[in-house]
Amino acid sequence: MAPKDFDLFLGLYTYLRRSPELPADGRTHLTVDFLARHLGLPATCQKDYLRIRSRIFRFSFVKYTNSAFWNSATKSYDIVNFSFFNIAALSRVTESRRPVTFEWDPTFLRMVGSSAYLAFDYQLYRTLSPTLRRLYLIANRDGWNQRDSSVFVADNFAIHQIGYSESADMSRDRMHKLRKLLAEAEDLGLVTPCSSWGKYFKTASTGPYKDRTLLRWSRGANLRMKENRPAAVAEKSLADDALFAQIKELRDEHGKSLDPKAYHRLLAKFGAEKIQKHILVILAQKEHQPGSFQRSEVAALINRVQNNHPEPDWYQDLKRAERLSVFDDSQPNQLSLEMYGTFFRE
Repeated sequence: MAPKDFDLFLGLYTYLRRSPELPADGRTHLTVDFLARHLGLPATCQKDYLRIRSRIFRFSFVKYTNSAFWNSATKSYDIVNFSFFNIAALSRVTESRRPVTFEWDPTFLRMVGSSAYLAFDYQLYRTLSPTLRRLYLIANRDGWNQRDSSVFVADNFAIHQIGYSESADMSRDRMHKLRKLLAEAEDLGLVTPCSSWGKYFKTASTGPYKDRTLLRWSRGANLRMKENRPAAVAEKSLADDALFAQIKELRDEHGKSLDPKAYHRLLAKFGAEKIQKHILVILAQKEHQPGSFQRSEVAALINRVQNNHPEPDWYQDLKRAERLSVFDDSQPNQLSLEMYGTFFRE
């Protein structure tokens, strides 16, 4: 997995955790534009869309395994093994405005539902550089319920945790970069010099790491703790509403999108699940049959929702076609971005 794949996971997890309730059918429908906005990624050209879709595709194959996962309900360490999601629907059009349908792994969804809070500040995370992001997650983990971090061998930390070059010739450069990184983190209130040491680094005088430089810090003022964990979000704003983001893609006979008040009236009368079912059809119709609307796209959606029309045959055929694999000649470990070069069309 690339670092950006992990960022995708954090964004999806944050979206699920901040939702007032998890999807009853285990599915979430998110457009690439909506994802890009929440992940802080560009979505301005075909290459951007291709890159985001490639990350979604790649992450759908990731499996999480843990032989000692702490189960807070049973107060025991469990064996845990699950995927994150399956791609239930994905348009073959590169810059499609149709949503990607994520079908969540039941085990993962249950764990999201039982977690009481987010242990990291995703908005802060998005503003950090790649190296600061890695340090922030480690500092946040170590400072969650204790003042001081674990003790690290500084050079090993720079290589294996931050990702600096492991070349022996670069040892002095690594330490210089690590000191600079800690100074940046201190300026942001993420870490401070270790309270018991009075500094970040100390040379070990005994033990297996004798004469090696050790690293330790204390929790900064801007790190979250158990005592100040954020409360659950009760309602989604329209900016966080994935369904509204889809409806905004539709236009009425005057070329305008549905306004928020009309959306809330529609939502109150018919419910999100019913609207979501029919918006998928209308967006597909807009993508593949743009000239087929009698009045407008908005009118077509309202008509479908009011009359609860069944899925048309052409839409069912399209869904079947999009589920068929076109990767017959793909090789093991082939980059998904390479394979996607033939998967999407303009």
